Amino acid sequence: MKIKVSLIASILLILLISPAVQSEDDENPLFSLSGSVFTFDGSPANSTSIKVDSMQSSWSDNGDYVFEGVASGEHTVRAYFMNDGHTVVYRKIFVDSDTSLDWFEGKNWITFRTLDEHASEEVETVVDLVETSENINSQGGMETFGPYEIGEYYTIRAHFGDDENPTQYIRFKMDSGSSSNPWPNDFEFRYGHNSKYGYLKNTQGAPVEGAVVSMGGVNSITNSDGFFLIQNLEIGAMHTITANQWGMEIADPVNTEIGAGEGWLNMTSTLDPNFPESANFTTQITTTRDSPVQINWEGGAHTDYFALYSGGELLYRGNSESFVFEPSEPGTHVFQIESVNSNGSLVSPRELQIIVLPPQSSSDLWSSGMSWSYYILSTPEYHQNKTYTAIGSEKLQDAFGHERDAYLVRVSDEGYGEGEKAFRWVESSNLLNIKTYWSDAPEVSSYYQEGHLGWNFTASGVEAGLFSQNPPTSLHFNRTNIIGVPGHPNGYDDTMNSVFIEKDVEITTGAGTFKTTHISIVDTNDDFTSWELWYNSTVRNYVKIIDRLPGSHSDSVIYELTSYDVPTTPRFITEEGKQFSDDDYRIEWADFQGATKYELFENGEVVYAGDATSFELEERQDGEYNYQIVATMPSGEIVSGDSLSVNVAFTLSAPVFITPSDSPIYISENEGESVSISWVLLNQHDSDILTGDCNISGECDASTDHETMAEIGWYSLTSEIDGEVREIYNGSQATTVIDLEPGQYRLRVKAYSSLNEAESDYSDSTFVIVEESSPRSPLILLVGAISAIVLVVGGFSFSKNSLRTGIRLMEKKV
Repeated sequence: MKIKVSLIASILLILLISPAVQSEDDENPLFSLSGSVFTFDGSPANSTSIKVDSMQSSWSDNGDYVFEGVASGEHTVRAYFMNDGHTVVYRKIFVDSDTSLDWFEGKNWITFRTLDEHASEEVETVVDLVETSENINSQGGMETFGPYEIGEYYTIRAHFGDDENPTQYIRFKMDSGSSSNPWPNDFEFRYGHNSKYGYLKNTQGAPVEGAVVSMGGVNSITNSDGFFLIQNLEIGAMHTITANQWGMEIADPVNTEIGAGEGWLNMTSTLDPNFPESANFTTQITTTRDSPVQINWEGGAHTDYFALYSGGELLYRGNSESFVFEPSEPGTHVFQIESVNSNGSLVSPRELQIIVLPPQSSSDLWSSGMSWSYYILSTPEYHQNKTYTAIGSEKLQDAFGHERDAYLVRVSDEGYGEGEKAFRWVESSNLLNIKTYWSDAPEVSSYYQEGHLGWNFTASGVEAGLFSQNPPTSLHFNRTNIIGVPGHPNGYDDTMNSVFIEKDVEITTGAGTFKTTHISIVDTNDDFTSWELWYNSTVRNYVKIIDRLPGSHSDSVIYELTSYDVPTTPRFITEEGKQFSDDDYRIEWADFQGATKYELFENGEVVYAGDATSFELEERQDGEYNYQIVATMPSGEIVSGDSLSVNVAFTLSAPVFITPSDSPIYISENEGESVSISWVLLNQHDSDILTGDCNISGECDASTDHETMAEIGWYSLTSEIDGEVREIYNGSQATTVIDLEPGQYRLRVKAYSSLNEAESDYSDSTFVIVEESSPRSPLILLVGAISAIVLVVGGFSFSKNSLRTGIRLMEKKV
C-alpha cells in the first residue's frame, strides 16, 4: 500500500513540475544566428570563425555558417577571417528570433539607438547616413546601417521632433573592433544633445595621436589621424575643450556653446613638433622551448614611450627598452615596436621573430643535430659554403595558409659576421623550404630577407606526397620574398607546374656517389624547368638541387652536397667558440637516440651526470672552457662525442627599476616629497638553444638574480634635473628613500660587483615629477582636523568585518 501511495505521489509531482519546466523553456527560448561570409569584394570567404559572447566558436563551411543556442537580448558577435587577411570584425547585435547576418572581410556595421533627453526611454525619430543618403525611421530599438568599409569616416544625424533640420550629428571612423573594445561603432542619440568632433594637429599639419581631448567631463583619445569625438553634450550649454598628453596641456583651451547642427571643432597643438625616431630591436631572431625570452630594443630621439605589438595585439606600453615575453604555445611569434610622442608615432620597419619549439618526435625523419654541408654556386658566378643543421620542429602555415609540419634549420656560413643569422623552415613531407629568414650583422646594417613559400603537390587534383606511393604529377608553387632593404621591391612568384619523377638515378657530388630519385618541376606556361632535385634516402636529404627560380638577383643557384652528418656520437647544439657574457650559462647537446645517461666533462672533470640534454654552469671565471659529452647506452657501452670550446667574459647587466613601477610618476607636494626607489638585477644567461632558460641569441628568463645581487659592492643612484647630474645614493642596498623638491627628475642607477670587479652601465631612466601644491586655506585645515577627530573617535566602533573589508581594499590598491 505504501508503495502505491509513493508511486501515485511521484506521478502527481512529475505532472505538476512538467508544465512549470515547459513554461520556463518557453520564457527563455534559444535562437540561431546564420548567414554567409564573404571577402571584401563579395567572393565566398575561406574558413571563418563566428563567435557570440564567450560561447564556443562555430566555423563556416563552404562560405556558410550556423550558430545555435543564442539567448534573446544584446550580444557581442565576432567574425575571424582566418584565411582572408587574418582580420576580425566585432559588433553588437540584438537577437529576439532566428537571425540572418552576412559578414564581409574589411567591413563593419553602424548600430545606434535614439533616446529621450534623460537617456531613460527610447523615442521615435529619423536617422540618416550622410555619405549614402540612407535613412531609417527609428522606432526606438537598436537600428543598423551597413556593412561599410573599415577605416573610412562616416556621418550619421538624427532629426528629433517636427524640425526638418537635423539637430544631432555623429562623425566617426569605422573600426573593426577588438576584444577590449567590441562595440566601437555603436552610438546613442539623445534628444536635446549634440556632439563635438574634429582633428587635433600640430603646427605643421601632422595629426597628434593619443592625446586626451576633454569637454563637459567627457574624454576622447585622438586616433592615428588626430580625430576625436565627444558625444551627447547638452545643447545650449557652455563648455571648455582642452587637449592634454602625458599630463601636459598641448593646445590652448577653447570655450564654445553647444548648438544644433554639425559639430566640427578642429584644434591645433601649440607645441613645436618633434616626431619620434624609429626604435630598433637589438634582440635577433631566436628560438626557445617554452621559457621566457627578454626582448630588447634601442629607442631613437624624441620618444615619449614605446608600444610593443604581436599579431596586432598590444603587449606593452611604457618607456622601458625591454619586455619579457612568456610563450604560451609553439609557433613563430612576430613582434613590432612603435615609438610614440605627443606629435605622432612611428612603427619600426624591422620586425622581430621568436620561434617557440615544440617537443620533437623520435620517429621524425630528421632529428636535432643532423647537418648537411653544401657547395653553393650562383649565376652570375658567386660561390659559398653553407651548413644546414636541424635544431627542432614546429607547425607552420605555408604560403597557401595550410598548416604544415616543419623542421627548423640553422644556417651556418664562415663568412657571416657577428650576429648575422639565417634560418630555414623545411616542410617535413617534401623537405622543401616553406619559410626562409636572414638578418644582417647588427653592426653592418639592419637589412633582412624573409620568404614565405607554398608547394601544393597533387595527383589528379588530390594532394599527394612527393615521396609517397602515389607521387604527384602537378605542383602549384607560390612565394613572397620580403626584402628588408629601403627602396628594394619585394618579390612574388605564382606558377603552375608539371612534376616528373625518375627512380634510381646515379649522381656524384663532393660527398660521394649516390643512387637518387630525380625530380623535375616544369612550368606549364613556358615548359621551363624551374627545379631539379636529386634525393637520397641514406642522406635523408637532397644531394643536389638546381634552382632556376631562386627569387633573388641570381639567374640560378646550384647546391651540391659536400658532406653530411647523421650523428653516430653525441653532438653539442651550443655553437663552437660561443662567447658568454655571464658567469652563469647553459651548455646543450642533441638527444642521442637510445642513450640512458649523459656525462658532461669540463676541462676533463665531470660536472654533470643524468638524462637531461642541457646543464647550467655557475660562477665561472673569465677564460676559455673545453667540454665533452659522453653517452651511456642500455648495454653499458660508452659513446664519446665531440669536444666544444667556449669563452667567458663576464659583463654585469644594468639594474632595472621596480619602484616606482610607472614612469613618469607624479607626486603632489601635499603627499610629501619622499619617494621610495628600488631596483633589481636580472638573470642574463647565454646559450645557443633554449631548453630551460636560454636561447640562441642569449636571451633568457629575466628573473631576479639574487646571487649576483649578494655580490654587489655598491650601487650608485644619480638624479638629473635641469641638466645637472648628482649622485644621491651610494650603498650596497638595492633600495633607498629620497627627498625631492618640486621639479622633474631623471633617475638612473648602476652597480659594481666586488667578486667580478665589474661595473655595469647605467640603467634605463625613470622619471619622477614632484608638483607644487597650492596653499591650503584655514577652512580646509579646520575641516581636515575635524575629519581626523571623527575618524579617531568613530574608528573604535568599526566591526571586524569592516576592518577586513578595509584591508582588502588597501591590498587591491597596492
